[in-house]
Amino acid sequence: MSKRLQIDYVRVNKVQFGETTNLTDGVLTVNKEELTDMAKSEMFGSLDIKLAVPGESCRILGIHDIMQPRCKADSPETSYPGIWGKLAPMGEGRTVALKGVVVSDIYYAKCNIKYYMDMGGPCAKYTHFSKHYHIILDAAPAEGVSDASYAEALKHASLTINVFLAKLAIEMTPDETEEFEMGPVGPGPDGKPLPKVGYLVVHMASHDTWNFHFYGQSALNFLPMVVQPTEILDGAMVWRYWEPNYYLQNEVYLKELLKRHGKDIEFVGMVITNNVMKIDGKDTMGMIAATLLKETLKADCVIVNKSGMGHCQLDQALAFNWAEKMGMPCVMNLSAVSNDKPGDMLVISDPKIDAVINSGRNYDLEHPKVDRVIGEGTNVPSLMGYDVQGPFTHTTNFAYQGIWSQLGDCYVTTDGDLPNAVENTGE
Repeated sequence: MSKRLQIDYVRVNKVQFGETTNLTDGVLTVNKEELTDMAKSEMFGSLDIKLAVPGESCRILGIHDIMQPRCKADSPETSYPGIWGKLAPMGEGRTVALKGVVVSDIYYAKCNIKYYMDMGGPCAKYTHFSKHYHIILDAAPAEGVSDASYAEALKHASLTINVFLAKLAIEMTPDETEEFEMGPVGPGPDGKPLPKVGYLVVHMASHDTWNFHFYGQSALNFLPMVVQPTEILDGAMVWRYWEPNYYLQNEVYLKELLKRHGKDIEFVGMVITNNVMKIDGKDTMGMIAATLLKETLKADCVIVNKSGMGHCQLDQALAFNWAEKMGMPCVMNLSAVSNDKPGDMLVISDPKIDAVINSGRNYDLEHPKVDRVIGEGTNVPSLMGYDVQGPFTHTTNFAYQGIWSQLGDCYVTTDGDLPNAVENTGE
């Protein structure tokens, strides 16, 4: 498992609308009509491209996906293969990414969990996404279009814009570069073999719109499988309206494991699996995943992670127990499961789960009145009955986008190299 992936980042310090789409001296100018034309679909009843600026008095509702513009430098047409681009193996070669700007999707389909966020004001600091310029795809479904067809069209339109913008940086000198490779490793400083660490992630895949795709294939009814870690960072896997795909592009545990490979650990690889709804299925998936880690990857110990709600916690716990039964000590990441109030989301109770990292917490935030609201018609369930323009008080629990991710991100540390929104008020 030694694919070498290079990600070149080009910084974007300002985004504006203009006559010609170009990226010059850190300023991204986009032609609104051009982006609108490339995003058009008969699945949309309305379509608009909007811009939100860090520090702006703006509240974005129904912001259900956020992605960094990226493309494969040598073959942009293969970016996000299967779900957008031509089929090709990912996780190796050179990928170009824009940093400081994201493409964000407003989601109008019915959904019991939708998110919102503030770009400026006192609550902006609780989301790292307020540090980014947002190019927003605001497209509502046409009458009679199913949620699944709408979600598919919305993601395809968003990825079209995503790759189009990233291509602007292919020939530019990057501001920074990350390289990932899992080559052979020798013994540690003490002359002993480094611990072989495996990584297991359970991902939400419960129905058509809360699902993930691997090379375009729906994860519904997937079995656990071994994947190249760099494939996840490189667009082989795309969530369809669960968490922002930004968190897959910049998977925090995965990057840390890759960076420490050959230093104090030997990262032997990763297994992904989808959550299932029945308890016997959950137990079976956990056993299969643990067996892959033990027998195929030869892991000594395992980090278990998940992106999903209570169901995924149970899948994760069963996989944890199976791995430990097979002699692999485990540690589990869970988001917002401490005793802090509000929103303690721990739903499992098993004394055998004895090594847990709590990677985020929730707050009750006092939201001020804002000058501008984007996505007002998305009907965010947790804000029903509120004046969404503000002021109001609301918990961040499964509501406020960018305070934490299921995979371990936290607003305090993620994107720490970007300026805070309160320090960059825009124009």
